Amino acid sequence: MTSTVRSQLPGTDGGDPAGLQLVIKNARLSTDDNELHNIAVRAGTIVALANRNEDLGPAETTVDAEGRWVIPGAIDTHSHINQRAPEFNHVPGLGPDDNFAVESRGALAGGCTTALNYVQFGPPSLLDSYRSSLATATGQSMMNVCFHGCLMDMDQVAEIPQAVVEGLRTFKIFMPYRGEEARNLGGIGSLNHAQMRIAFSEIAAHGAQALVHAEDGDIVDHCMRHESSAGLDSLAGWERSRPTIAEGDAAWTAMYLAEEAGCPVSIVHVSSLEAIRARRALGYSGAGLESCVHYMLLTTASDIGPEGKVAPPLRDPDLAEAITEAVLAGEIDFFGSDHNVWPSAAKQEWESAKPGLPGIGLMLPLLLTHLVYERGMTMERAIALTSRNAAVRFGLPGKGRVALGADADLVILEEGRREIRADELHSAVDYSPYEGMTLRAWPHTTVCGGTVVYQDGKFPNPDFRGEMLNNRFRGAAVGVF
Repeated sequence: MTSTVRSQLPGTDGGDPAGLQLVIKNARLSTDDNELHNIAVRAGTIVALANRNEDLGPAETTVDAEGRWVIPGAIDTHSHINQRAPEFNHVPGLGPDDNFAVESRGALAGGCTTALNYVQFGPPSLLDSYRSSLATATGQSMMNVCFHGCLMDMDQVAEIPQAVVEGLRTFKIFMPYRGEEARNLGGIGSLNHAQMRIAFSEIAAHGAQALVHAEDGDIVDHCMRHESSAGLDSLAGWERSRPTIAEGDAAWTAMYLAEEAGCPVSIVHVSSLEAIRARRALGYSGAGLESCVHYMLLTTASDIGPEGKVAPPLRDPDLAEAITEAVLAGEIDFFGSDHNVWPSAAKQEWESAKPGLPGIGLMLPLLLTHLVYERGMTMERAIALTSRNAAVRFGLPGKGRVALGADADLVILEEGRREIRADELHSAVDYSPYEGMTLRAWPHTTVCGGTVVYQDGKFPNPDFRGEMLNNRFRGAAVGVF
């Protein structure tokens, strides 16, 4: 791009003083390009890109990136905002009236502009849960949200056709949860293999795709009983209760049954190499793999006690390193935080502690720190893992790009060294398993839909509300993927 050429959408005038919502000046956009660029936004869309010497004209808001990286806002493919523990509803930020408001602010402070968030768990109706979740997020969320549905029994499988009409395009199936563990998590139900086969066929028939929590329930039940009787009292014991073979067995089964049904499927929160090996062996092109940053940075050796309880569990340090190597080798497609909003009071005893970690506001900074600054991954590849691949996989073509016509969900990065402190994360959750770790990059400014929603520790437009992305699919023909 030269100083005499401006790239802009046909039919637009990037210099129109009446039309520009935002201009970002002096942005670094590419590893292989030493030039800085100016970005113009109108009505939430990038309408012009120019060399730093090009004057794009005045705008409602102008931000000088001062040579910093400007990258697409992260897409968290796996979050559980508003999946609350009712006994903590009285805690500010953890109740039904403010959980989405608070956690979406925390996400934006961490550069995450879009959450693919799960509807609230539990029977009886998927549609009721979806409608309620959508209404809550519409009123509260400062970030974009696209809801995943959950299928916990065959009555919910029967709701798939109407759910697709109303904008759901992804449906999660659980494999491990039973009995008290399921009740403790709000009433999660798991489908058996025969039910999964039917569910995959129904999902495929309606142009949607499946997500699977892949841990074999029989193996988990057997191992959990053994560890519990021996006195479960450590991260290592929790890991033994849900061994990697349970993930491999379940991932293989899920991918095989999905392929037979012609159903796209993603194995979520991959914690070991087993799902990677299964996909490689089966060769199913419709299978995706999601992992989480905690499977690289936290291990059974981490000094975090029951606060580190998550399912699938943290693994030993050697396996955490192997997951990093697999990510660097291109074996993982996208990342989710698996963000849960359990406070520390819900994670005191090993047996009763609710599994799940907070992390939506740290997913992007930790991934950039670990993969780019510590392991040498290019920024382009990191962008693919944190936004672009998810945008393609989940039918959101405007996301994951800094390009003409793309949605103006952007992050201006600060670089340096910053220690993680839970009380600075803008979340209602009162602890972080990453407390004390050092970041090498983090958001200075976050833009959502062309509006500056976070800047240097503040939220300048607190009344802003993100887009409910399921509405883009509402009433659309099947086969959107």
